[in-house]
Order: sequence, then structure tokens, then C-alpha cells
Amino acid sequence: MIFVLLGCQADSATAFRDALASGACAEVADTTLRDRCWVEHLKCTRVEDPREQAECAFREAEATRNPSRCADAGPFAADCRMHLWTASFREWAPKRALPGEVDAIAAEKIAAYGFDVTDPAPWSAWYRWTLGHSRPLDRQLCRPLLPPERAEACLQTALSLYGDFLNVARDQRTYPCDGGPLPPLLQHTPDPELDALRAARTDLCPG
Repeated sequence: MIFVLLGCQADSATAFRDALASGACAEVADTTLRDRCWVEHLKCTRVEDPREQAECAFREAEATRNPSRCADAGPFAADCRMHLWTASFREWAPKRALPGEVDAIAAEKIAAYGFDVTDPAPWSAWYRWTLGHSRPLDRQLCRPLLPPERAEACLQTALSLYGDFLNVARDQRTYPCDGGPLPPLLQHTPDPELDALRAARTDLCPG
């Protein structure tokens, strides 16, 4: 019996591999593997399992850069929209745009990607992108933004971004543990909150 089972598993794996190459997913007898094959070929209407359908919609949205397909991504819908939204910056955002410079365009894009324009999540992603161009990091760019909720999203994103910069410096061992000047990545305009964040990080100089 064991040899029979192993033989069936081998046959299923072979059929799956062949179908992946040819696209003839309907010939795969195992329903799980057949669904996986349809997902790989983005034939989402052929997929039976609801979770696999959701993943297929995510993949199709990613392949076609069509955020409307994220609506069919089920539990992955929010991640789908955010993934496409952040990926779009390289396509439309001016190089080295700073917070506030093209926020009106960003607001239109946020709505087009299926977000509520008052949702701080897509704004946070946008400000992470724009603040990444600020050298030295300047959180003061956030303060004039309107409405105030958008300014707060920008300020908090800058803190999170600086925390990531500190992680990079720690992992690459570029943090000045000898008390020397900060490397360019960690330099910022006068900002007590960033100073406090850096001072609180006891992991930057591992023994």
C-alpha cells in the first residue's frame, strides 16, 4: 500500500509539473494541485478554492498593475492595494519629491487605488517614500501639511523610518559607537524626538 501511495504522489507531482509548463491544468487530477496550477497561469475563474482564488486575484492585480483586481483578493485585498500603491511610486512620482510637493496628485492616486483618502496607511507609505529623499532627514517638512492628520502621519512615519535607518547602521556596524559623527544615513535636522529615539536604542553597539 505504501508503494501505491508513493506512486500516486509521484504521478500527481509529474502531472502538476507538466501542466505548469504547458498550461493544461485541467489534466491535473488532484484538486489542490490543479488550483495551484491555475493560479500560476492566472486563470482565476478556473480556481475552486476560495483562498486560492484570493491569491490568484492578488497575483493578477500585480501582473497587470490593476488595483481594481484587489477587490477580489479577499483577505489579501488590503495588502494587494498597498503593494500596488507603493510599487507605483517609481512610475509616476517625480524623482526626489519631498512631502507636500505633489500631495495633491498623491491624493488622486490614493483614491484611484481604492483607499479612503483620509486613511493614514497609504499616506504613511507615500511619506516614507518622500522622506527617504530628505538628506539630512527633516521632519519639519511634515508640519505644514494639511489636514493635521496628514501631518501627524508624516511625522510618525519619519520616526519609523529613522528607526529603520538605525537598524541598518547597527547591522552594518556603521553606528559611531566611539562617539564620532553620525554617518550620512543618520544625520537629521535638529529634532529632539529623533535624538531621544537614538538615545533609547541600547542595541546599536553590541558588545
